Amino acid sequence: MTTVVVHVKLRVRSKRSSSAEEVVALVNGGAHSPEPVLVVDEITARKLGYTEGEAVEASVADGRRRVQLVRDAVELTLIGDDGAELAKISTHLVIHPRLEEPLITDTTIDALGISVVSFGKGLWRHSSDPPTKVRRSAKA
Repeated sequence: MTTVVVHVKLRVRSKRSSSAEEVVALVNGGAHSPEPVLVVDEITARKLGYTEGEAVEASVADGRRRVQLVRDAVELTLIGDDGAELAKISTHLVIHPRLEEPLITDTTIDALGISVVSFGKGLWRHSSDPPTKVRRSAKA
């Protein structure tokens, strides 16, 4: 059985350079942050105009990692499968050197209005969706 997981499409606009990137981010309810953050690798961060931030230690499932935190760095727009803008928020950016795919944390998920219906099937809905609407995971 293949596990799909939930991914969403985000438009990420840098507040430093005004450049924008579209990314498909993992919706990771197990990743905790006190405030909304987008976690990206160094390559994506550079495309957004960021090479470093405040060195902080992050707790991850297999231990602790040194990452770079850039406060109030980006604006995230959640894009629906039809291309519609579903939500827009400002977030911090975390640069994680060994990250394999962009991810959003629990507080970011909530701030964007994402409700996961099934992680294993890759199903979710937005807070503005009618109860019968179910969205499929974006292609990573």
